[in-house]
Amino acid sequence: MNKMFAGVQVGKKNMVFGIGLFILLAFGFGVPLTINFLGGSVLTHDQYQTWKVVHGYGIFLGFINYFFGLIVDRLGLSHQQKELSSWAFLAAGLFGGVGRMILALLSAISPLGLFLSLGETVFIALGTIIFVLGQSRPASARA
Repeated sequence: MNKMFAGVQVGKKNMVFGIGLFILLAFGFGVPLTINFLGGSVLTHDQYQTWKVVHGYGIFLGFINYFFGLIVDRLGLSHQQKELSSWAFLAAGLFGGVGRMILALLSAISPLGLFLSLGETVFIALGTIIFVLGQSRPASARA
C-alpha cells in the first residue's frame, strides 16, 4: 500500500475515495444489473435504466478521483490550490456518485436531481479550472 501512495500527499484522499466509490458502485449497483442481464430481475425496466446510468456515472467519478489523486501532487500549484482542487473533486464525487446512488435507492432522483447536478457541476468546474491553470503555467513559473 505504501508503494501505491509513494510521493502522494494531497491526492491520497482522492485515490482512496476513488477506489471506494468504484468498489461500492461496481458491486452495489452492478449486482442488480447483472441479475437483470442473466434473466429475471428485481428491477423494473425504468429502474434498470436509471441504475445503469448511475452505475456507470459513479464508476466514472471514481476513476476521475483516483487518477486526479495520482497527479495533483505533481502540479505546479501552491499547497492551498492543490487542496482546494482536491476537495472540489472529492465533493463532486460525493454529490454525483454517492448522492445519486442514495437517491436512486430511495427512488427520489427527480426532486433533488437538480441540486445534485448543480453542486457536482460547480465542484468539477472549480477543480478543473485550478487543475488547468496549474498545467498551463510555463515550466519556469512552476519551479
